[in-house]
Amino acid sequence: MDSLNYNQAKQTWQEIAKYAPEANLPYTFQLEIYEKLLDRLHPEAYYYYIFNVGNIEIEFVSESLKNVLGWSLSNFNPENIMNNIHPDDKSRFVMYEQEVTNFFSKLKPDKVLKYKVNYDYRLRCADGSYKWILQQVSTIQTNEDGAVVRVLGVHTDITQLKTEEKAINLSFLGLDGEPSYYNVLTPYGQQKTPEASLFTRREKELIQLVLLGRTTLEIASALYISPYTVSVHRKNILRKSNCKSFVELGSKALREGWI
Repeated sequence: MDSLNYNQAKQTWQEIAKYAPEANLPYTFQLEIYEKLLDRLHPEAYYYYIFNVGNIEIEFVSESLKNVLGWSLSNFNPENIMNNIHPDDKSRFVMYEQEVTNFFSKLKPDKVLKYKVNYDYRLRCADGSYKWILQQVSTIQTNEDGAVVRVLGVHTDITQLKTEEKAINLSFLGLDGEPSYYNVLTPYGQQKTPEASLFTRREKELIQLVLLGRTTLEIASALYISPYTVSVHRKNILRKSNCKSFVELGSKALREGWI
């Protein structure tokens, strides 16, 4: 079953990469820039990686992998990842990846870089335990045909935010003003009517920072806005989400694919 799941995922990745020759070119991305950005927007319990979709190869993974899963960097490869996904999540992982390929194949080439994929699953740690991992993936290299050549992935440990052992739906988050499509596919394979974005871009940024434990003053400084504006945004976010606190919002945000 493990080899079947992996082969299905491998075929899916080759389809989205469209067998692009660019996959054989070395990557020259400034990783320190990505790291600074990720440190600002994610909790400490995360790691990031660059996946060469065409060659089905992890070209880079950050050292923080060891802190999250206890894995050595050499063990972080597509087949090993697939083998260590919780048995109850493997089929869903493949199903979601197939839907990802379907979604990107319909985009115009100039839109491929403007979407982030969002869903979660459980990964086995080196000690045998499992952690819920929020997977967020953005394309960072494409070609004129719209082939996905390389992606930047972020794996965040969200185990402590889970209130129940239930996976979130697959969502596609629009960047640079593109529309987002939330809850496109459920863990049971049910297609859902894409929902309109509930929050503005600024509100989404603020939600991420609040869930990181940032204070009002820290958020104001990070977003270059006044503390009063931060307070107004916080009230609007709770009102829109129908939540009484940001603790409640954290769980709901994961479930609904808002972050």
